[in-house]
Amino acid sequence: MAADSSADITDLHHVGLVVRDMNAAITAFTRFGFHIGAPAYPALPSARGAAPEPVGAGNTHADFPRSFIELLAFAPERREHLPAGSRLVPLHVPEEQLAVTRTAIRHTIAGLAARLDISEGAHILVFATRDAERTAIRLEQAGVARTEIRTLQRPITTAGGTKLAAIKVLEFSDVDPAMPAGMVPEGRVGAAEDVPNDLLDAQVGLAHPNGATGLAECVLCVDDGELDSAGERYERYLNLPASLEGATLSFALGSSRLILTNPAGLAALLPGERPHTTPGLSAYTVEVADLAAAEAHLRAQNVELRRSVDGRPFIPAKVAFGAALILQQANGASAERRPPSEMSVVSLRR
Repeated sequence: MAADSSADITDLHHVGLVVRDMNAAITAFTRFGFHIGAPAYPALPSARGAAPEPVGAGNTHADFPRSFIELLAFAPERREHLPAGSRLVPLHVPEEQLAVTRTAIRHTIAGLAARLDISEGAHILVFATRDAERTAIRLEQAGVARTEIRTLQRPITTAGGTKLAAIKVLEFSDVDPAMPAGMVPEGRVGAAEDVPNDLLDAQVGLAHPNGATGLAECVLCVDDGELDSAGERYERYLNLPASLEGATLSFALGSSRLILTNPAGLAALLPGERPHTTPGLSAYTVEVADLAAAEAHLRAQNVELRRSVDGRPFIPAKVAFGAALILQQANGASAERRPPSEMSVVSLRR
């Protein structure tokens, strides 16, 4: 699929899984064939003059050239309880602002903590935008509430070493004013303007034993009767029409897509799967360079595999920390992934 040059939202940026045990998640995803770096945890001193201690949540990635899978776990209270190999990233905050900063961090993770109380799983979905300011203006004009744009630091490794590069991120928060900022019913959903493409293209260390090359799709499952309203929301978020086929809505992005379905539609696509919660991110797809080799790697590791309705192998959610992980051949069109011209393209906005 070619990207719409007029659209500000261009692709999937990353999917984030919130887990209870970072060590267990890293071990499992390494077994699945992903190269996972050491987790990083932000740190602040507990009092004036004290050594920095982990705060908020730490994360690590399975990085691809244009996207990634994030594993996120809440920080322990003391550094000695960090997972093996973790690194602290001290936050440089004036002493008089420490209490305010800690409060802001607690507020930021409150929504994700509530999601984790429901279930481990994919509670973070971020789309790529070519221009965060443009996206923010469009959302405001569409009546979509959002957070302010934040500038975050993303580590980028090239032949010259690893450096922190700035990315711009905003989150949607237009459904329930009582929810924490940046949260919608399915979790934390937003858009990110990444570093320039030439820097992304210069990355090294992206080889994965399973041959993974990038995110291809994400599946959001909603309650029966909620498909139209969820579709309307995502039409406003993405400024794109949905393609309708039975109990499934699909939004075509640059090289990926978002699928909205209900529990019956999820079970029809992925036999045996049930959503951990609705609405919720129930599955996502990763493209691999050689599907047969990727499947052989997983079977050699005794990873449980099932088959989607169109024959793609997938790791069930119960094994993959709450969200089914589907594998598909890179640049290979599946029976389920037909171009929008073969489906009914509809606008759900009234």
